[in-house]
Amino acid sequence: MRVVSLLFLAAAGIAVTLSATFAALAVAIYLLLAVATIAVVMVGDVLPPARLGRSRQILQVGVAMVVVTMLVALTGGVRSPFVAGYFLIVAAAALSSDDVAPTVLAVLSSLAYLVVAAVVPASSGMDAATVAWAVFNVAALALLAYIATVAGRQQRRAREAALRLARFDPLTGLYTRNYLNSSIEREISRAARTGRAFCLLMLDLDDLKMVNDTYGHPVGDRVIRAITEVIRRSVRETDLAARFGGDEFVVVLPETESGGALTVAAKLRVDIAALVLRVDTRTIRTSVSVGLVSYPEDGATLEQLMASVDAAMYESKRRGKNQIVGYVTRTQRVPTTDQAGAGHTADDGRADDDRRAAADRASADGPAIELTVADTGRAGPPSDRRVRYEPLSPQGSPGPRRVVSRPILPASGAGAPRTFRARAASPWGAFQPEPEIAERQGNGGGVGQRATDIDSVDEADRLR
Repeated sequence: MRVVSLLFLAAAGIAVTLSATFAALAVAIYLLLAVATIAVVMVGDVLPPARLGRSRQILQVGVAMVVVTMLVALTGGVRSPFVAGYFLIVAAAALSSDDVAPTVLAVLSSLAYLVVAAVVPASSGMDAATVAWAVFNVAALALLAYIATVAGRQQRRAREAALRLARFDPLTGLYTRNYLNSSIEREISRAARTGRAFCLLMLDLDDLKMVNDTYGHPVGDRVIRAITEVIRRSVRETDLAARFGGDEFVVVLPETESGGALTVAAKLRVDIAALVLRVDTRTIRTSVSVGLVSYPEDGATLEQLMASVDAAMYESKRRGKNQIVGYVTRTQRVPTTDQAGAGHTADDGRADDDRRAAADRASADGPAIELTVADTGRAGPPSDRRVRYEPLSPQGSPGPRRVVSRPILPASGAGAPRTFRARAASPWGAFQPEPEIAERQGNGGGVGQRATDIDSVDEADRLR
């Protein structure tokens, strides 16, 4: 509207200058055009848009209507050549506003034009030709309002469709990779300002190619859509889930530490593993391999974070799939797991942990999942905690889990990984705190450490 108004005012000034028809009123017209130009600039460029809000557009339209009406009254009333200003207002409103605005402005313009025709008599009087001219202008305004409304609606629909394609994945309805990248950039800027960390999860479907080859791509699409629904149910409104590739998903968890991200990742992994899709008489089950990274420990830029979470996800694949693995910084090698369930690390001092891990995986109430995160940049002696989800019900039966944290002193400096091992069963159990758990031995000089129940993500982060 601002551009249309300024162009109309410039054209009116040139027309008055080149024509001798309005020489007697030239000063008044120039003054009107000057005041109108100042008003348009004030509303469009000087006054703060945030404070004006939607009233800014109303002010622009109001200024344009008043100026055109006064200009028509000064230059001949019903026969004025500047009646075209009303048409420009209606057309501009159709392109920049909703469907109702052109109709409303067409009615207001017609009323203003008829009032001027009644108040300012034409030089030839209201003869038949003048009346016909006025009726034609009013009808043309109505027709223009209709055409402009249809054209504006089509333009908005095309723009919205283009935005949907750029922002949302057509198969899943999740955000696209491009929108994900821009969102992570914004989250990095916000986290840098506030000092609050955030985490990324990358989920990759296990063996989707086998499903596609066996049952066909339509069934593979059903699997992807089912995974999408699990992700939607598991994340907060403030989180962002995107389809990163064919069978890869990324979840952004704002203001979330790695302990809270592990809780989300574990729930996603368990709920997805519990999915059952039936094709005729056959049953399809799937699982996901999950990588987890945290800002800024695992990357300070979009490229670094995506490289880290991708590496963590592929490490999860390498370990045997259906696991959660965090990116490890400052280490030459991360703990791995062979097919038999025996753990291996670069440090022989973690052998006891490996044997416990093998026993965990061999137990009846579900496979263990693990998250390994490097302990970097801490002041003082390095220390870690191992977080465990342990069943409150008898071993082997489903039931609620409690979260247990105990310190682990790494054997080799600040680069040693922090390992969180979670036992996951379906359905996911609620966290139920107990006042005390039996004492356990840490691996730092044989000093006994008391395990602590955790019933919230915040408490888990505090104990870490």
